[in-house]
Amino acid sequence: MKSSIINNPHKIDKLFKGVISHKRSGKIEHNFNNRIISILLDLKSNDCNHPMFFSTNRFNILSWSASDHGLRVKNSNRNDLYKFIINLTSKLGAKNKEIRSIKLLTFPKIFGYGFNPLSVYFCYNTQNILICSIFEVRNTFGDIHHYILNSTNKSEVKQKVLKKLFVSPFYTNKGHYNLYAHYLKNNIVTSVEYTMNNNTVFFASMKVKEINFSNQNIFKSIFYLTIYPGKIWLNIHLQAFFLWLKRVKLQKIPASQKTKHSFGINFPKK
Repeated sequence: MKSSIINNPHKIDKLFKGVISHKRSGKIEHNFNNRIISILLDLKSNDCNHPMFFSTNRFNILSWSASDHGLRVKNSNRNDLYKFIINLTSKLGAKNKEIRSIKLLTFPKIFGYGFNPLSVYFCYNTQNILICSIFEVRNTFGDIHHYILNSTNKSEVKQKVLKKLFVSPFYTNKGHYNLYAHYLKNNIVTSVEYTMNNNTVFFASMKVKEINFSNQNIFKSIFYLTIYPGKIWLNIHLQAFFLWLKRVKLQKIPASQKTKHSFGINFPKK
C-alpha cells in the first residue's frame, strides 16, 4: 500500500457519504450499521466555496463550529484549532515541524444539532505525505481525549493506544485500542478495535466516499434520512438501550483524567 497523499493540494472542504459499523463480541453480541454524512475540512482555509446550505461557525442546515473541537473554546476559529493541533503534536519532535496542512474529518451539525464521538485529523508535510493522525474521541458525558498516532505513512505499522477515555457504560477503561485511519484518492477508512486480555471485544469502522459538496446532496441526505438533527446522539442511546435489554452489565463512570492526550505505540513488524 502506498503512502497516503492529499487528493487535492488546494484548500478545499469536502463532503463524504458512507457507513459506520459497530460490532460487539463476547458472550453477548451486538452489531449495527448506520448511514452517515461526514465533512473533511482544511483547517488552513477560511474562504472555501461552500454550497448555500453549509456554513462554519454559524447556523445553517449543515454547519460546523471550531469551538466543538480541541480545547472547545467559545468563538474559536479554524486557525485556533490548527494551532491547537500543532501544539498537541509538538512532542513528536522534528516531525511536528514538517506539518504544513491539517485536514479534519468530522460530522456536521444538522439544523444546529450535532455530536462528534470521533473526529480524525490528518496532518501532512510539504510533499503532501501523511506524517501524523489524531483521533479526537468524545463521550456523551462531556469528556474528550486525543490519541496521537505517528509514523502513519508506513502501511505496515499498527497504532496501539491504551484506553484512556471512558466512552461506553458497558466497558471499563481496561485494555487498549488498535487505531487506523487512511485517506487515499476519494475514500477514507477508519477503524477502532478495542482489545482486552488479547481478545477483541469491540470493533467499529467507518468507510466513506467523497460526493459532490452541493445543496442537492445535502437535501438528498435529509430526504433519505441519512442525516437528521441529533441522529448520532440518538442512535448511541438507542443502541445502549438495546444492550441494557440484553442485560449487559453497566460500569461505574470513573473520574475524568486530567491528561487529555496520549501517544500511539508502533507494533513490531511480523
